Amino acid sequence: MKTLLNRWLMIFSLIWLIVFICTKQGLYFYWPIQFYLIDLLAVPIIAQLCLWWMRFILQKPDHQLSKWNILIIIIALIIVFEIYLPMKNPRYVGDFYDGVMYVLGGFFFLSMMNE
Repeated sequence: MKTLLNRWLMIFSLIWLIVFICTKQGLYFYWPIQFYLIDLLAVPIIAQLCLWWMRFILQKPDHQLSKWNILIIIIALIIVFEIYLPMKNPRYVGDFYDGVMYVLGGFFFLSMMNE
């Protein structure tokens, strides 16, 4: 349970929720926040949830995700959201900088959250 109460996960989830609710209400943020902040937060949020799941499954409260685990998350996000979905739906746009944000989020997770 301690894994789900990680302060970074709580902060990032709250930020994501605020941006999501505001967007649904038609309130948009300055473009870097609107377009790149969510991508920056995606990997740390997903990785922390994966870490919680792995600790639960393995029954090892000190388990950490490897660099390979984070790389797989990043590659999966890039394939789905930057390559596949833009080909299938014009609502989605593939963007190189979204991939950069995924990588930066992965580095943040490895250095600050993977404890």
